[in-house]
Amino acid sequence: MSDPVLAAPPRHAKRLSPLKLLRTIKESSIASFAAAAFEKEIVERRFLWRRHVIVNSPEAVKRILLDNVENYAKSDLLRHLLEPGLGKGLITSSGELWRSHRRIMAPAFDPRSLAAYAPPMIEEAGAVLARWDALPAGVTIDAASEMMRLTLAIIARAMFSTSDPELLDTVERGMATYQEVVRPGLFDLLGLPSWIPRRGAAAGRRALAGVDDLIARLMARGKDTPDLLGRLLSATDPLTGQPLSPREVRDEVVTIFAAGHETTAQALTWTWYLLSQHPEAVAELEAELDRVLEGRSPRYEDIPQLAYARMVIEESMRLYPPAHTMSRITLADDDLPLAEGSYRVRRGTLVLIVPWLLHRHELLWNRPERFRPERFAPGATAKRHRFAYMPFGGGPRVCIGAGFAMTEAILILASVAQRYRLRPAPGHVVEPVGLITLRPRNGLKLVLERR
Repeated sequence: MSDPVLAAPPRHAKRLSPLKLLRTIKESSIASFAAAAFEKEIVERRFLWRRHVIVNSPEAVKRILLDNVENYAKSDLLRHLLEPGLGKGLITSSGELWRSHRRIMAPAFDPRSLAAYAPPMIEEAGAVLARWDALPAGVTIDAASEMMRLTLAIIARAMFSTSDPELLDTVERGMATYQEVVRPGLFDLLGLPSWIPRRGAAAGRRALAGVDDLIARLMARGKDTPDLLGRLLSATDPLTGQPLSPREVRDEVVTIFAAGHETTAQALTWTWYLLSQHPEAVAELEAELDRVLEGRSPRYEDIPQLAYARMVIEESMRLYPPAHTMSRITLADDDLPLAEGSYRVRRGTLVLIVPWLLHRHELLWNRPERFRPERFAPGATAKRHRFAYMPFGGGPRVCIGAGFAMTEAILILASVAQRYRLRPAPGHVVEPVGLITLRPRNGLKLVLERR
């Protein structure tokens, strides 16, 4: 059986003009790449006087994110996109502020904490399945919306001990609006100073105004809750003894709400899309679930035995990485290692690391446009450069919630695939769009089929 053609924007035969590039990036950044970007180690772009460099060499990425990390600061582009809503949380902060927050929050994501988060993950997945069980046979659902709501309910319960429907509605609506109104613009591509107002910043803050009100209410409960919010309110930096200010707590709570549910929801959404296109992978997944679970609900202790489920999710995040682009600014000239020679990157250059490109690069992957979970079998993973695949980033700023996200994704996938198959909905066109995260335009319509 031939492989299906997977949803992706067309690749341009040549570089876009500056005006078309700006329009395309505002609409969907992953649609802006020429075919050569999937074949070269370094791709240069110039937008009027501003130089951008896209880095597709794993060794060069390693130098940027690990070996010479202090030379590559978070870019103004990222700050202008995220700070209006997230403030100075772990994703946007830098320097000692970031290090202090990382130290304070690390215990909330250690293995013992992950095990404690698993029961609400399984319970919330069970609640979704119970609701689906009441639907007529063959009904069409929007898997994107279902996964967004499910992961939001999980993050609210696991991290903040609440299942308030008003909170879930407000966060879901606010985050969706934020992605629509906050887009990269001309000032960002030209690297103009931060004091020049960005058109979407005020709209982004308005989009999350209701979220701020609800977070203030949560914070008013005080420090005596056994969850992440309680930890943030009572914690002090183990090195300095300094607590977080109320504004710093707010920024980390919004960051966890945003990053903690959005990226996992998108990873699962694209997983269901890929499984709907590959019945042979569904058969292998179901065989593993039947063998390991024997008809019962999954548990945290089952995760090591759910190897194929993990491989499916990892391959999904290769083809459709939720965090599709990272950006840095070069503080001093540097030489990036390539397969042959090196590339001189100048001070002040905007450096882009684009998992959408890196994960589909012709030099790094065999038939990269094909869905092959076996790429992530232990033997295959060991042979691959660790910076060729980075859905959670890399280096010291690797996503603090990577373990939480993988635990959640595996348990949800196991819970749902044990009971249901999701088939393509006739006539529904799937189109990935690169906004702040990688979302399907117009959702993902799939037909529910009970096993």
